[in-house]
Amino acid sequence: MFRHIPNILTVLRLVGTAPVVWLILERRFRWALLVSFLIAVTDSIDGWMARRWMLESRFGAIMDPIADKLLVGSGFVALWAVGAMPFWLVAMALGRDGAILLAAAVLHRWKGVREFPPSRLGKANTFILMCTVAAVFLDFYPHVFFGMSAGAIVVSGARYAWLGLRAVK
Repeated sequence: MFRHIPNILTVLRLVGTAPVVWLILERRFRWALLVSFLIAVTDSIDGWMARRWMLESRFGAIMDPIADKLLVGSGFVALWAVGAMPFWLVAMALGRDGAILLAAAVLHRWKGVREFPPSRLGKANTFILMCTVAAVFLDFYPHVFFGMSAGAIVVSGARYAWLGLRAVK
C-alpha cells in the first residue's frame, strides 16, 4: 500500500483541479489559492516520497506532469473566462504545451523516443506560471507576473525545441 501513496497523491491533484476551477469561476480567489496551495504541497510530497523511497512508477512519471499542466492550464483558462488573465498569455501557455505534446508524439512515432524527461527550465516555467496564478488570486502585481510568465514560456519553449531538434538528429 505504501508504494502507491505517491500515485494516490497525483490522482488527488488531478481531482483537486475541478474545485479550483469552480472557485475561480465563482470569483472566490482566496479559496482557490488555498486549494491550489494544498495541491502544490501534495505535488512536493509525492515527488519527494517517490525519489526518497524509490517509489517511482511509470504512472507517476506520466501523470505527474499532466496533473501540473491540467491545474495550470485550466486555472489560466478559468482566470481568462472571468476577465482576470489576458488571452494572449493563455494562448502562449497552452500553445507551448500543445507544441511540446505534438513534438513528443512525432518523436515517439518516427524516432521511437519514449522518454521525455522534464527540463529544469520546464519546471521553472511551471513554477512561474503557478506564481502568476497566485499573483492574480492575491491581486499582487499580476501584470508583472504576466510578463515573467511570457518570458518563461518563450525561454522554456525554445529549450524544448532545441532538445527536440537534437533528438531528431
